Amino acid sequence: KILLNSVISDAAKGARFLSADLKDFFLATPMEGEEFMKVPFKYFPEDIRKRYDLYNKVTARGHIYIRIKKGMYGLKQAAILAYEHLKQNLKHYGYKPIIGTVGMWEHDIRPTKFCICVDDFGIKYFNRTDAEHLLTCLGKHYKYTTNWDGQNYCGFHIKWNYKEGYVDISMPNYIQESLKRLGHQPTITPQYSPHHHVPIQYGKKGTRQYADTPDDTKPLSPTETKHLQSTIGSFLFYGRAIDSTTLPALNGIASDQAKPTEKTKERTQQLMDYLHTYPNAYIRYYASDMILHVDSDAAYLVEPKAKSRVAGYFYLSDHPNITQHPTLNGAILVECKTLRHVVSSSAEAEVAGIFHNATTAIPIRHMLQALNHPQPPTPLKTDNSTATGFVYDNIHQKRSKSWNMRYHWLRDKQTQQQFNIFWQPGTSNKADYHTKHHPTKHHREKRSRYVGDKLIQFLHMRCPARVC
Repeated sequence: KILLNSVISDAAKGARFLSADLKDFFLATPMEGEEFMKVPFKYFPEDIRKRYDLYNKVTARGHIYIRIKKGMYGLKQAAILAYEHLKQNLKHYGYKPIIGTVGMWEHDIRPTKFCICVDDFGIKYFNRTDAEHLLTCLGKHYKYTTNWDGQNYCGFHIKWNYKEGYVDISMPNYIQESLKRLGHQPTITPQYSPHHHVPIQYGKKGTRQYADTPDDTKPLSPTETKHLQSTIGSFLFYGRAIDSTTLPALNGIASDQAKPTEKTKERTQQLMDYLHTYPNAYIRYYASDMILHVDSDAAYLVEPKAKSRVAGYFYLSDHPNITQHPTLNGAILVECKTLRHVVSSSAEAEVAGIFHNATTAIPIRHMLQALNHPQPPTPLKTDNSTATGFVYDNIHQKRSKSWNMRYHWLRDKQTQQQFNIFWQPGTSNKADYHTKHHPTKHHREKRSRYVGDKLIQFLHMRCPARVC
């Protein structure tokens, strides 16, 4: 996502994007030493047994021993072997990994930058000669296919609008196919909320906020548990990739997936109904100054066992010294996590959230600088004045060592000018959405800030007279 932002932001300078896919990338990679594997004889088809005379090679215990000389599927080190082999092959042509990044590569002289995800290449280039040079180098060692329009990469469908200065990414039909595979039965009415909401009663005399009662509903069977875990895995990928509005619901459901109950199943059903209502989400990235901005927030005691949730909204926008209020852009990353330890106050939860998001932002800053986008102190927004008071040494505390470590680390990074931690009201904090379970009205009002929807097929199919 950082690379896609970089391409659209440099489109005026001639930057373009293409994707390439290597064939059999993990196969036949040279190994330093041989290894052996035993396979039960019963798993070999009859034609393989006859072709390789396996009847004379089977052991008394019914195994076939196989000598492994090159990389193959299922070998634990197949990925690193293929990566090191690629590095050696491209080294002779001036290509090398960018130290401190995940999968980013560069050339010694040419401005070409590319990102590798397994065997998929996403390539940023400024002229066709540079792109063909890379493809020629790859072609000497691998077979590959290319998409010069750059419309498909890592499961994304990418729609480029170089002249207008924006790019859309989506995953067409992913939700429809996943729901069909999981046997989802849609409801008659649309579902506009991904999770259940318990309203807070303000001002009522004698009211207290009690913790949720323990879940004593019936545990799911092993088959149902496996199906639920498959559901969570399918939609967690989609939530991280495209529709971040599902992350708070997935965060709560995933914490119960080891021992799910009927209540967990009901929460999963509501999430699937929500995705069925919004099946075609997309994220739009506009050309910008490529400056990283982070909105950080935390919700105190919102999870079972007195746990708290932290969230961070990472996006690329204008330079803070030029634009006081940077334009909201599509997220390159949305963090939504439950704190493993129990914090003693909302301020401590906020400091923990800022600490988590700041440590996450450091490698992102490095990647942006490697793509020739220098970074000023990263603006990091919080809506908790106590947390900013600790960072700027305006408030002191004497107890928690974990808290002490976090705010000293943040104060150190602030002094080094890697971050500019500042306060703004919660209404402008884009991470607030991912920390709490909001009512349906709030979801319908705020959803368009995070994702777009090309077509709400549910409404057209079931309720054509209604407008979302």
